[in-house]
Order: sequence, then structure tokens, then C-alpha cells
Amino acid sequence: MQAKRTSNIKGIDVSRWQGDIDWTKVKADQIRFAWIKATEGTSIVDHRFETNAVEAVDAGLITGFYHYAHPELNTPIAEAAHFAETVNRFEVNLPHVLDIEGEAATLGPAAVTAWAAEWLEEVRLRTGHPVMIYTGAYFAKTYLGKRLAGYPLWVANYGVNIPMGNSTWSSWSSFQYSDSGKVDGICGNVDLNVMEQSFYAKYSIVLQSGEPADSIKVILNHDKTVYGRSINGHVYVPMRKLGNIIGIHVAWDNMRKAPLWDGKFVDEYFMLDHTVYISARSAAALLGGTASWNAGFREVSVRY
Repeated sequence: MQAKRTSNIKGIDVSRWQGDIDWTKVKADQIRFAWIKATEGTSIVDHRFETNAVEAVDAGLITGFYHYAHPELNTPIAEAAHFAETVNRFEVNLPHVLDIEGEAATLGPAAVTAWAAEWLEEVRLRTGHPVMIYTGAYFAKTYLGKRLAGYPLWVANYGVNIPMGNSTWSSWSSFQYSDSGKVDGICGNVDLNVMEQSFYAKYSIVLQSGEPADSIKVILNHDKTVYGRSINGHVYVPMRKLGNIIGIHVAWDNMRKAPLWDGKFVDEYFMLDHTVYISARSAAALLGGTASWNAGFREVSVRY
């Protein structure tokens, strides 16, 4: 596991226990993302979920939703259905999270791992959205097996800069390092988290103001055209459309939870509206070519 660094992105996670939150003040306190509790078990919806989900986004934070699991009581399919039905109508950037800990340990490592894998895959299929795991460092080490290694990890370990290691994950994507933090806009304690910059950048999509969807022309070797959009100041194109136009096989690997370009994994991509987008420059590099921006015509030329 890597150490927490000053370059990490700061965030929090919240539920009904934080009460009424002034999200504008939270954002002003340098908090850039928030994990928000949505559901628990097969019937519970956090009574602050809808308010937090809407107001955090309105204040300009990147958000993710989590589900507290009870594998000792319910099937993964039933809990996945409850979560997906609750969150599907809300705007969200970060992956959906399975929070697995506590009494789940009574099932033992093999059963807990299988339960988690089934929930994650079911939620991904029902929502078309990326998924990941939250758990404590000791729980990860003791109960979660290598079948889950392809899913990003949000790990909890308080009072340390480096969370306890385990044999399934070599690194974390988000790290909950305190359960007693203080943040403007929240009365009382709140969990403090950090996130790796690369993980944050992958999901913190900011479309150029007023930019229509997929309206920027990308010209391929002067004779083929695909349309993309501006994301975080760079031009991205739908990966599958690009592959179809130039005859490159594009696929999705369920184990790694990553796209494949002609059989090779692609690390730099965005998920937007359930579609994989790749930057024009990355596409050009995969093709062994170059990409150039024509500001006058607002188009990208890819030559390979």
C-alpha cells in the first residue's frame, strides 16, 4: 500500500449521522469529493441520501454513492437490486461502492468474497456504472480474496499514513484515514478521505461550458471522421465508434474492469453516459501516429 501524500485529493464520506450539511461551505473548505451513503440491506434508504446527492453536486463536488451490505442476512442480488433502483436517477461521477465489513465476517473469506463479487457484477450490469469496494484494512487482509483484485479499493485505516497491506490489492484508490475530522458546513465529526490524483481525474469529468455532446470533428488520415467532445480541456472520442470506423476491435474486460484496444488494455479513459471515451492523443499513440489541434476549424487531425 502506498502512503498518503500531500498531492492527494481531499474528500469526505457522509450519511444521516452528519445531519443537515451546508455543502457550499464544505466545498469552500477545500473538499473536492464526497462519498454519500445511499442504501443498506434490502430496504433501507439513508434519509439524507437524496438531499446530499443533489446538494453536493450543486455545490460543485464530485460524488459517489455507497451501499452498506449485510451478507449475513441477504443475497447479493437482492441487495444489488435495492441499491440500483435507489441510485439510478441521480447524477454521479465516482464508481458505485460496496461497503462490506462487520458481521459479514461471519460468512468466512470464501463466501464473503463470492458474495461481494456477485453484488459488484450485478450492480454494474443493472446501472452500467463502474463499481468498487470499501472496507477496513484488517477486513481486506482477512476476508477479501484475489477474485476481487480487479476492483478499485477504498480502504479505511485510522491514525496512519500507510494503511495495512493485504494480498489482494497492492494499492488503494481512496483512503479513509480519520473518523473524527472537522469540516466547515458540518456539525460534529466526519470521516476524512483522500484520493489518488489519477483516480480522481478519471472520474471528475468537467465538460466545457455550453459544449454540445460529441460535436468536435476528429479527422483520421484525411478520409475518415468521428466526433468527440471536450473533457477537462482535451478532446475525447467514443472508443467503440472510433474502433468501428478504422476496423480495430474494441472490447471490455470484466475481470480488469477496463477497455481493450485490439487486445491491449487502455488505462487512460473516461466513462460518460455508459460510454468509454479515449483522448484523441491516446488514440493516435495507440495507432502509432500523432494528433494535432486546428483551433480555427475546431477540429483534431489524427495521422498514422
